[in-house]
Amino acid sequence: MPRKYIPDFKSEEEELEFWDTHRIEDYDDGPADDIIWDIKPEKKKRVTLRIEPSVIEELKVLAEKLDTPYQTLARGLIKRGIRQLQEAK
Repeated sequence: MPRKYIPDFKSEEEELEFWDTHRIEDYDDGPADDIIWDIKPEKKKRVTLRIEPSVIEELKVLAEKLDTPYQTLARGLIKRGIRQLQEAK
């Protein structure tokens, strides 16, 4: 099976979304020029969630440490939680 390569990302958000659906063990740090990507990101839909202010503050603190917007971090955590629940079935 050919080795997979980590692509060059246009943004940090694109990279976070990529790693939400890929395992680092499947990739090495070689050039990404050998892979042709046809990426059409799904449009996002605005939703309203009632979240405790303390949780939002925790998200903001973690996001700052990771140098990413807290909404992006929250979206990634939700995706990860959904995937884990699906895999647990």
